[in-house]
Amino acid sequence: MLMARKNTTVKKSAARLAKEKQVETLAKEISKYPVVALFSLTNLPARYLQRAKSKLRGQAEFRMAKSAVLERALKKAKLDTLLEHQKGPYGIILSNTDPFKLFKELKRSRGQAYAKPGQIAPVDITIPAGETQFPAGPVLSEFKQAGLDVKIVGGKIHISKDKVIVKKGETISDGVAKILQKLDIKPFDIGVELTHAHRGDTLYASDVLDVDEKAYLDRLIKAFLDARALSVEVAYPTRDNIKLLITKAHRNARALAVESSFPEKEVLDQILAKAAAHAKALESKIGG
Repeated sequence: MLMARKNTTVKKSAARLAKEKQVETLAKEISKYPVVALFSLTNLPARYLQRAKSKLRGQAEFRMAKSAVLERALKKAKLDTLLEHQKGPYGIILSNTDPFKLFKELKRSRGQAYAKPGQIAPVDITIPAGETQFPAGPVLSEFKQAGLDVKIVGGKIHISKDKVIVKKGETISDGVAKILQKLDIKPFDIGVELTHAHRGDTLYASDVLDVDEKAYLDRLIKAFLDARALSVEVAYPTRDNIKLLITKAHRNARALAVESSFPEKEVLDQILAKAAAHAKALESKIGG
């Protein structure tokens, strides 16, 4: 009996030492990388995790362990601020890559998936109007029960108008899941979801990292054009507007010379034309 208790104590001690060593090793790894990010393991299929690992091979390291081990390692590396907003099971990504680029690459590795009964709709899920591949039959009743406005056109079921079949935040029923699958609608974005990233003294949330590059570039271009237009208007010279300012000054100088009949060679023909026009107008008045 005493021997059994001693063996149990030894096993527990060995397990504790192994866990401490795992924490120590992971904490040292975390400290080596400038970018440390967390990703959600909730509803993450293994093949999508593998796809992300393959895509980021050489750019990022993925680390997964029990939550207690990850938490202790992050605290030991003084990065426990990452845990403040994390919910559910998670893994760690270690990288030298800029957080925005890292998020972008992970997003590219994601894919679409069919809805399953009981899942929460991530967005308003709409079934678009149009012809389906289904002939008249039992499916017609299923569509009607789901609230779709349907009719038969050319022997096939035709959806008359768009229909939001489930709203964001609502639970997807078994019937709705079946209809979405039949219509090949995949409303779920599946893959490694980076939730937070830490670099330097900054903690980035996923909504900050998820940049629409085209929209951002369009805003930058508009801001530049607006600033340049203002600088030209107030005659503030910069490297980007100097040609426009010279062109504007030249144009205004010509207009002023013509208006004041200043005999400058470049506008002499316009001054003479202006004088001739005035003379003709005067002649017509005198003659009248």
